[in-house]
Amino acid sequence: MKLNYNFMLEGIFIKRLNRFNSIVNVDGRLFTAHIHDPGRLSELLHRGVKVLLRKHNNPNAKTNFYLFAVKADSCWVLVDSALHNRIIMHALNENLLEDFKVFKFFRREVSFNKCRIDFLLKSDNDRLLLLEVKGCTLVKDGVAIFPDAPTLRGLKHLKCLVNSMRIGCEAAIIFLITHQAAEEFAPNWSTDPNFSRMLVKAYNSGLKIYPYKFILNVENLSINYVAKLPFSFKFS
Repeated sequence: MKLNYNFMLEGIFIKRLNRFNSIVNVDGRLFTAHIHDPGRLSELLHRGVKVLLRKHNNPNAKTNFYLFAVKADSCWVLVDSALHNRIIMHALNENLLEDFKVFKFFRREVSFNKCRIDFLLKSDNDRLLLLEVKGCTLVKDGVAIFPDAPTLRGLKHLKCLVNSMRIGCEAAIIFLITHQAAEEFAPNWSTDPNFSRMLVKAYNSGLKIYPYKFILNVENLSINYVAKLPFSFKFS
């Protein structure tokens, strides 16, 4: 997917002020940068690491820049979680994901059982599937693990997906992995055992799990689908 940004600025990460704001150094000057990803990102955001920044589209933004990507293991890792659904929407529209080629209709932000799910998909023969997307940036020894912080919201989404299957709907979750070092996926038992246990329970109830690896290409400002990774429920 080609990104519609004219250019990116490279900077140095200094520190995180709070969940959504940080300080970065660009050409020797300090600026504020918004962090959209709600995770801890502690394995990525440490003092001195290189970051990519983009300007805000909103001139009234409270920070100078928007944190876009972080350099890790000689590759750029996307941390702009606002792009996740756009990336998957593009992949669905372009039939890049073999697992979803039978679905022709896509609706975003669907309310179900007091929960908002990212997509509702429908096939020509009226199969319905609820699809949730989760970004995954944490990689240890080649294993992408999710979440990097306890997630009550993620747990709620899993329960909603299980409930949807009880009334005849299909359900799936995509873990969108943007770290080049990832070779497989597993839940993060040590950080969030509740989410991990629920993921296993949901899978045993029929939830489809799709860990998809995408790579950010900084030279031409695009993010491209690479492969579906294997997964296991091993303890991390």
